[in-house]
Amino acid sequence: MPSDPGGDIPLSYAQQGLWFLERRSGHPRHSDPVTFRLVGELDAAALRASVEEVVGRHESLRTRFPVVAGLPVQRVSPRTEVPLPLTDLTALPAAEREAAAARLLAEDLRRPFDLARGPLVRATLIRLGPREHIVRISLHHLISDAWSWWSVILRELEQLYTAHLHGRVSPLPPPPTQYRDFVRRQNDWLTGPVYPKQLTHWKEKLANATVLPPLALASPAPTPSEQLPRTRWMAVPRPLGDRLRAAARNERASLFMVLLAASQRMLRRHVDTDDILVGTRGGFRARPEFEKAVGLFVNLLPVRTRVPVDADFRDLLRLVRRNLIEVYTHRDLPFERLAHDLGLWGPGFRPAIGVCISFQTTPEVPPALEGLETTLINHDPFSPYPLDLGFYEDAGALRVLLVHDPGVYDDTAAARLLDDLHEELEAGCRELEDV
Repeated sequence: MPSDPGGDIPLSYAQQGLWFLERRSGHPRHSDPVTFRLVGELDAAALRASVEEVVGRHESLRTRFPVVAGLPVQRVSPRTEVPLPLTDLTALPAAEREAAAARLLAEDLRRPFDLARGPLVRATLIRLGPREHIVRISLHHLISDAWSWWSVILRELEQLYTAHLHGRVSPLPPPPTQYRDFVRRQNDWLTGPVYPKQLTHWKEKLANATVLPPLALASPAPTPSEQLPRTRWMAVPRPLGDRLRAAARNERASLFMVLLAASQRMLRRHVDTDDILVGTRGGFRARPEFEKAVGLFVNLLPVRTRVPVDADFRDLLRLVRRNLIEVYTHRDLPFERLAHDLGLWGPGFRPAIGVCISFQTTPEVPPALEGLETTLINHDPFSPYPLDLGFYEDAGALRVLLVHDPGVYDDTAAARLLDDLHEELEAGCRELEDV
């Protein structure tokens, strides 16, 4: 059963790390928006009521982060209004509306959230024509993650919009748990018998680990930028994607293991060490009661691999497979606690992870809103890492998203890295197919 509301809540370890990084940067860097184009007869009042009802269902979406006695706490508001201001662009010539909408969305992305006062959710509506709108809903990453968006919030929004459209009550049962239940469980786990065993494992795996040095493609004096990260997509050709899947099956590996091996060999091209330490995203949703909860359940998992400059791909894949199985077996220890216990910090109190490589397993399915054709406007998630490679699979299509800090890696470097990755994917396939 969900715990009773009331009283301040400590931050989870993932929240502590994110809150600290944002406070140090002094810039709003962790907005987590989704943006959709809506074509059809929109009932804006029903949409706003639906958003507010989703917010009312989940404590995380009504949470702010004041500082008490020098430390941040979570404080849940009993109710949070979510205005849906409308910007009408129909007075502009049709050819100018898309550009004007893009400017408005870019301005919205730069708007800061007040972590202490809240709210950490906002929405905006742009009218492009009588039957065409753009809606953006933004959350701070402290209160959400990808699963929260795509598997919980938007799925609830579908049902609630239909209910409000027809004047019916919500068909949704109360959420079985709230984020405070997860925080309590995490703190209980850290005082239990499994934590010391996992810590011992990580001490052995990460002994003498150091920050992966900036790649040779980095700027001459790389410094984290105050600019928003930049993004670059690459589509993996369908024939190559099919070959990668077949190679993974033949090697008794997952597709992500093959992609990670190729990515680490790509990184090895640009550093003078074969000790390649990267991070990958894991989650804390193994318990079924948290599947319908909203909040930040992400954990960063370190993956350390020895990659000789002339590494045989089959041997490397087997090593990556073994490493990842060990990582997932010991995934319950929060990275922020691990970094504290093992001293895994780089300059500026940043975690000793400069590159994150992940496989997005949550399908990004737009909400099916009755009477509307809904399409996703390119979703480029924020990343706190100088380099962040994300692999996405949708209906058999494999895509790669590279998020890069322009103060460390410029656009030319990003394009070169994706070209190198494509070469390594091709080369890895050829080596695995050569029996």
